Amino acid sequence: MTKLFTLLILIIIISSYAQQNALYDIIPKNENVINKTKDQLIDQANQIISSKYPEFVIDSLLYEITVWKNSEKTIVNYRRIIKFTPLDKKDENLDYDFEVNLTHREVSPFDFRGFETFYIPTTEEQEKINFIIKAFGLPRVGFNNAIVEGPEMYSIYINNETAFGEYFIDKITGKECMGSIEGSYALIPDFPELVDADPLIEIKE
Repeated sequence: MTKLFTLLILIIIISSYAQQNALYDIIPKNENVINKTKDQLIDQANQIISSKYPEFVIDSLLYEITVWKNSEKTIVNYRRIIKFTPLDKKDENLDYDFEVNLTHREVSPFDFRGFETFYIPTTEEQEKINFIIKAFGLPRVGFNNAIVEGPEMYSIYINNETAFGEYFIDKITGKECMGSIEGSYALIPDFPELVDADPLIEIKE
């Protein structure tokens, strides 16, 4: 009887300890993002990145950084403002953007496939990007801005949901060549969409 009673006490203690640990695992993840401003959440994301990948230095000026939240998760999204494809990497499927899931402390895509396909410009490539920015007046606000390096010129692609443009500039002079292509997309009729019961909402302040 005494042994049975002791066993029951041990089971209760272990169960209580496990529940308490599980609670501690959950509470900090939720409390860390509740009632925080956009800037505070971005700072938290930057801290997660620097703690996981201290060799990766974030230049916030190169990214459009937005924060999104629903009942399940809070995400900080880093979208590269200008995406440059070097001549020797034209056939590679490069990654430019990444995101931090604050709820689960995950950094995608780095946690899943490292930096193998993530583009980080060399000093020489950054000089080329700076040259194009100055010569062509990039970035164009409200558009996606992409540059593809060719043997003798740079192709510049600018687009958003309603319009697009394709331009070519000489690699030496920085002046436009071969003309340009501009246009707008045809309006697509509104079709009924599936309703997301828990959509991600942008946090703007």
